[in-house]
Amino acid sequence: MAIKDSHGLWNALSALEIASTPQIAKMLKPFSQPVTDCYECGVEVPTLSCKREKGMDIRITGLFLKRLLNDLRATWDLLLLGYTSQAGSVAAAAFENALITSCVAGNIRRAEKFWNCKSGGSPWSVVDLCKMYTRQLREKSKKSGSTSVDLEDETYWKVLYYSQYTWLCKLKHPTIPSALHDAFSVSLDGDEYIVMAAPDTRMEDLPSKAFILTVT
Repeated sequence: MAIKDSHGLWNALSALEIASTPQIAKMLKPFSQPVTDCYECGVEVPTLSCKREKGMDIRITGLFLKRLLNDLRATWDLLLLGYTSQAGSVAAAAFENALITSCVAGNIRRAEKFWNCKSGGSPWSVVDLCKMYTRQLREKSKKSGSTSVDLEDETYWKVLYYSQYTWLCKLKHPTIPSALHDAFSVSLDGDEYIVMAAPDTRMEDLPSKAFILTVT
């Protein structure tokens, strides 16, 4: 496709996105209520009464819970606009913020370690967080008297890391399979792609959108 003049294409994108959003919203309708519930639960959690004084752990995790809620909203909005890989990049951030929130809340020692980390970043890798979170789930399961074969598996953390976080990162990082899939969101005949931004409304992209929302 030969384009002699690209003037006006940037502004035309807004109209194209507005036109595409209802179609994508219909595709994602099964997720609409669960996403709404997750967001509203997240907003309500900090208002719940607590048996102890809110310490450093709650003050720190409040920051990352807020970021997580922003990530959730941004992921949803990007998907509705048709930018799936970009939504996956934000979802990868949401994954990390969710793990930080879950692993630090209720643990003053971890909160202090995080606060005193000289780099200003997390003192734990995502692998570390996945392992900590899995241990927490296992302990909670035992206290409640319920058992889970999956949680008893010492390698269960790999399910979180490799099948979810790593997949999201493959959308975020420059990989050939992801780039090839994205390229044909704008195509005239299915054999050639057009180098321009545009919403991905293809049904073959729906599994990616669904997986991003499921993980988030």
